[in-house]
Amino acid sequence: MHAPIPSPTLWLCLHLPRLPLESLTAETDTAVAVVDRKGPRRWLIACSEACAVHAIDAGQDAILALSRYPELKLLERSLKQERQALIGLAVWAEQFTSFASFDPRRLCMWMEVGSVLRYFGGLDPLLDKVRHGIHTLGYTAVIGVAPTPEASLLLAHAAMPPVTDLTKLGENLRPIPLNLLPIHPDEIASLSALGLQRLGEVLDLPSDALARRYGPEFIAYLSRLLGRLPDPLQPYRAPQRYRRRFECFGQIESYEGLLFPLKRILIELEGFLRARDAAIQRLQLVFGHERHDPTVLEVRSTVPTRDAARLFLLVRERIERSVLAAPVEEITVVARRLVPLGDTQLVLIDGGIGNNSGWTVLLDRLRARLGDDAVHGLELSQAHAPERAWCCVALDEKREAEPAPDPRHARPLWLLPPRELDTLPQLLGKPERIETGWWDGQDIRRDYYKARTEAGADWWLYREEPSGKWFLHGLWA
Repeated sequence: MHAPIPSPTLWLCLHLPRLPLESLTAETDTAVAVVDRKGPRRWLIACSEACAVHAIDAGQDAILALSRYPELKLLERSLKQERQALIGLAVWAEQFTSFASFDPRRLCMWMEVGSVLRYFGGLDPLLDKVRHGIHTLGYTAVIGVAPTPEASLLLAHAAMPPVTDLTKLGENLRPIPLNLLPIHPDEIASLSALGLQRLGEVLDLPSDALARRYGPEFIAYLSRLLGRLPDPLQPYRAPQRYRRRFECFGQIESYEGLLFPLKRILIELEGFLRARDAAIQRLQLVFGHERHDPTVLEVRSTVPTRDAARLFLLVRERIERSVLAAPVEEITVVARRLVPLGDTQLVLIDGGIGNNSGWTVLLDRLRARLGDDAVHGLELSQAHAPERAWCCVALDEKREAEPAPDPRHARPLWLLPPRELDTLPQLLGKPERIETGWWDGQDIRRDYYKARTEAGADWWLYREEPSGKWFLHGLWA
């Protein structure tokens, strides 16, 4: 049974304290931190896990951090990269919600999930999917769930469990320390000077007195926090065509350095496609260089797909066998044409066995490794001569179905160049006469037989007219 929906409106907030770092690099096993500056002062705003070993944490002065560990790697903050990362997250989150919004200043993103809980089987299964997706994307996030956006962010800051009942929201928020509120530090200091330490103590004060002392904006914030006023969040609307740009931190000279941003982008693309119940067959990769023209690569899939792991496999194969003109400074991934996903109904029954996925994955890997011109499909052609009755076609080329061969005349799959025979094996059955080509100068007149050798092999041979010579033309396995 599905869990009951606790509230018609429920907000899930992702607080991303390490976004300034994780939007720039995937390094977590080395001491690396992002610094912000105001005038001559620089301080740390995000640190990798390895920094804790050296007693380095966010909020410290950069000079102090370097004195504790001179090998600390410092990166300058990029507000542009943080915003691009949040846009990518909002695109990815569309598979879970119809309303996603983010705040780059507070490093958070909201999703309205009250309307989709029944679809995902309740809040807990949805949270499991979101946590797994965030981990796969390579982000560190703290999740808060509440009936209002501000309350969900506050619960994320406090690392408190979800609150799903609006009538109990105020009571659950009472223990939260005042220093977690998104208000000016002077206001927090003023409240602390009055002996107030918890949000519940502020909520007990008269609203008129708070408004006179701290202004109407503070009262409006508390009203939005408790759901007494609507929150003016604006949803992010992703474009119908997918385009994601990533500016590299420095220059990337090896293909391994390209895999981290590409993997994240492809996972975001999967969420984008899931939200639209669509797939792609072509993906364009554009690698920008400083003083060279961009390198443009195209990745193709034999069948429509939206699976990030499969796309990443093809992208990796394609990049490994490509020569980049120069070190890469930026990456752009473009998916212009969305197509229907295809025969996905069997996934619920047999785990997708019916869609021949193993074979198509092999074909796609061969194309990515050898090039599109090296791998072809085979189809029948309008010709009677066996050696001209087939043709090569592109794997994703749509052609009208050719008429099936006459079932009375079996043909071997293994066709050989005609080889003259000196002795004949035992002939089986009646011959098949093929006479064609008189109108184009390729006149042939042959009688084809099936034959069996003393070793038990089945041959396909013919007698040529008017010479009377015998030729071996095919073998059965």
